[in-house]
Amino acid sequence: MMEHFLCLTPEKPLRAGTLKPRGDYLDTRDYLPGSVLRGALAEWLKLQGKASQIVPTVQKVRFGNLFPSASESVWALPFPMTALECKLHGGFLNVPRRSGEKPGHGIRDSLLIALAYAELERQGARFPVPMLLRCTHEIRGEKCGGRMERVSGFYAALPEGWRVMKIEKALQTKVALSRHRRAAQEGMLYRVIGVRPKGTFVGRIWVEDEAILEELKKAVESVGVGALTTRGFGAARLKAVEPVIEPIAKRLRAFNEKLREVWRDLADLARQTGSPAPMEPSGTYFSVDLLAPAVLRDPHGLPTLKLFLDLDGQWREPVFWVTQPTFVGGFSTAWGLPKPTYLGAAMGSVYVFRTEASQKELLPFLENLEARGVGIRTDEGLGEILVCHPFHQEVMPV
Repeated sequence: MMEHFLCLTPEKPLRAGTLKPRGDYLDTRDYLPGSVLRGALAEWLKLQGKASQIVPTVQKVRFGNLFPSASESVWALPFPMTALECKLHGGFLNVPRRSGEKPGHGIRDSLLIALAYAELERQGARFPVPMLLRCTHEIRGEKCGGRMERVSGFYAALPEGWRVMKIEKALQTKVALSRHRRAAQEGMLYRVIGVRPKGTFVGRIWVEDEAILEELKKAVESVGVGALTTRGFGAARLKAVEPVIEPIAKRLRAFNEKLREVWRDLADLARQTGSPAPMEPSGTYFSVDLLAPAVLRDPHGLPTLKLFLDLDGQWREPVFWVTQPTFVGGFSTAWGLPKPTYLGAAMGSVYVFRTEASQKELLPFLENLEARGVGIRTDEGLGEILVCHPFHQEVMPV
């Protein structure tokens, strides 16, 4: 399949429904899951009298998620679960002047420190103190020392600085209609939360036939995306874009180079206690970061939150991983029925693997893995991954 980037610009409020409505509120996600594009394409084919082509067509496409972005030339990404910010003064330190955001003490990543610490301990190293991450930002010559907490959401790396991407939501009150009388149902008001039509959403898609891209564009601009498209929601425009993203080979090399730097610093610290510690990591390390929830299975086919990879004919499990559970559901436009609900690993989960293969030998496997995704229902946007997430380079000081 060929990878393409798409930019969706909303013209009316959008609603990408969550699994569980909150009372009489119908909430929305902060991003557009690939399933909304898949549903728009299916609905468009059905309206064209091509219902029999829905399954063969969507099988030729793998839909990724679209994230709120600063512009069509920037691919914003979810924070990995290892990203941390100061509890007292959260936010990026270097922010664009025109963004209106107040600078914080910085958002840094803890993966490489935690990985090197765990791997060195596994190899017999001992440290004078347990790993405890505190804010190192200096205020008038003194370190802040505030507790570091996990940060969630999305971010964009811009030439003029870092920016946390936030969407604006709007609340609308609707009247429920009686299915029998086709008129207002007495006492049945409900409230809908949607994404205001501001900004853009950028994400990936993989197709076997590029003609499908044109069909998808017609589908989005004709039937809309998301829920409640017949009630004033979902109108949008779609086009292909080419944001800048580093290739996997460069991300893999940078990941291992930064890991070696952190490893040496921690090894020096361990040797101060007289503990033996190797000064260099052996083998090649790589991270698999979830850009979408994933429904995973272990080698025996049982549900799990741990990612297993079939590498060189052997099942490999991560040497380090950070995740949390979530529920994954959905609605089938083709069948007009809810999809089964699964337990899955949440977006932002991080899995680190180690292999004796060289980076050059590993590259074809990683390129295929990123294009294929992990887990089941990957054609709907689930299981989308990024190998060696670039935010892992923003390492906290050791």
